[in-house]
Parts: sequence; structure tokens; C-alpha cells
Amino acid sequence: MAPARKRAAGALVLSLATLGIGYLLGTDRPARAASCAAPVTVSAPPPGSTRVLYSLDAKRNDQQLIALIDAASSHVYFAIYEFTLKDVADALVRAKERGVDVRGLADATESASSYDQPEIEELLAAGIPVETEQHPDGNGIMHIKLLVTDTAYAMGSYNWTGSATTENDEVLEIGTDPTLVQTYETLLLRLFKEYRGTTAAAQSAAASVLRGPYTVAEAHNHIGEYANVTGTLIDAYTAKSGTVFLDFCRDYQSCPFAGVIFAGDASAFGDLSRYAGKTVTLTGTLTSYQGKAEIKLSKPAQLAAP
Repeated sequence: MAPARKRAAGALVLSLATLGIGYLLGTDRPARAASCAAPVTVSAPPPGSTRVLYSLDAKRNDQQLIALIDAASSHVYFAIYEFTLKDVADALVRAKERGVDVRGLADATESASSYDQPEIEELLAAGIPVETEQHPDGNGIMHIKLLVTDTAYAMGSYNWTGSATTENDEVLEIGTDPTLVQTYETLLLRLFKEYRGTTAAAQSAAASVLRGPYTVAEAHNHIGEYANVTGTLIDAYTAKSGTVFLDFCRDYQSCPFAGVIFAGDASAFGDLSRYAGKTVTLTGTLTSYQGKAEIKLSKPAQLAAP
């Protein structure tokens, strides 16, 4: 199960490297450390400043993002992996309504999930375009967490979720360095162009059509579909991280399909060992990881057994 657990960590390292992690190690490091320890008022940062925020100090990272959005005068661009905060969605809609150019990029699978969909649909209804990634090999996720306005940026490990705001260990860097603002803006504009046409609206529409049921062996032929996959559950393995992997083969490493339940959702499913040896049906969007198909489950209704 190690590859599945390493995926998000690896993607974060790559995204931070792409987005200029070297800046964190620059010559202004002592000043930045001092600003991290100082009390922070929730407002847009003044020119030439940087804030490095630890999520659990104030548990208000969402308000930091909203301050940046509310202060934007010409544009707000963003890329986000998980997005369930209505207050941030509301701020983006307000910006759109006052004439600010608001555009976004979301992960294809996450944006179509039942927990991200309400916020994405709110943005789409307000006329805010949200593109989704489409990697040529069918693998890979859009794991960037970045917001850029005309004067500032916010980036780090922080997803726009309640748990990331009040429970998880997260870091959020907010800065106004013009070079970095332009660098991040250029990157987002590049991704908007590359993924143009792969919209969250299309993903949402596709997710409304239930397909299948498919067998475990057939699942990999239907990546991107919202579908039922039926098979005999061999094991429900809980990793040290709390993530649960539903295995449908004796040798899980060579199995073409698996179910995944992340730690924050696992308690809702109860003791899944009760399904071992039984035929079960998983419902969700089929995604690909390292050539294998998987369905991520967040609600018990996505798992059914006779």
C-alpha cells in the first residue's frame, strides 16, 4: 500500500518545487521567521511583506484567503486540490460580481466528488470558469494549492477545507513580492491554457450518468466514468495513516482495482471487515493511479452489499 500513501506527499513536494520553494530558503529567511511569530491581523498584507502561517495557531487560514480575495482589484486566479469552504466560494463570487476577473483550476476527480461539488457548482453558476486537469496518460492529480491576485499570492500545503483549517498541520505562505506574484500568475495562466475545455462543468455532467456495473478486471477500461464496480472483497486494510484500502485480489500489488477511504471519512463506515468474503459494489468516479483503477469513497452510500 506504500505507493498509494506516498502519492499525495510526492505531489506536494513537486508542486512546491515548481512554485518556487527556493524563495523560502532565500536571504530574507530571518525576517520571515520573525514575521511568522508575530501576531497577524486578518487583512491583505502590505507591499513588500510575507507571512508564513501555521494552520493551528489561529485556525483562520480561510479568513486570510478571503482578505486577499476581497482586496483584489483586477483578477483572482487559483488552483486547488480540495475545496469545501463555502465562505471562500462566496468571496470569489463577490469578487466576480464587482467586476474582478476570477478563474480557477481544480482536480478533475475531487471537483466532481460529492464533497467538493457544491462549492464548484456555486462558482460555475456565478459564471466563474473552473478548468480541470487532463494528463495524457490518465494518471496524475492537480495537487497545487495556490491563489494569486493582482498584488499578492497565497500558497502551501493548505487545502480549502474545514479540516485543513482547524484540525490538520498545514502551512500557508502569503506574500507580495512582485516577482513571485508574476511567476505564480504566469504558471496559472499557462495551466488554464493547457487544460482549456476540460471544465468542471463537463466533469459534473459526466458524473451524473451512472455506468456499469463493471467487474474488477474491467474497471481500468472506464477511467473517468462515474460507475459501479462489483467484486468480492478480500480485505479492508487500514494503514498507519488511517486510510483504508479495499482489496479485491489476494495479491493487492497486482490487482487492477481497489477502493480507497481516507482517514477523515473512515469512521463513518464502521468495521469494514464484516464485508470480507462478500460481493460488494462500489460507486464513484473511476480514477487511475500507476495504471490501476480505483474509486475513492467518502460516504457509506458508495458501498453496497447484498
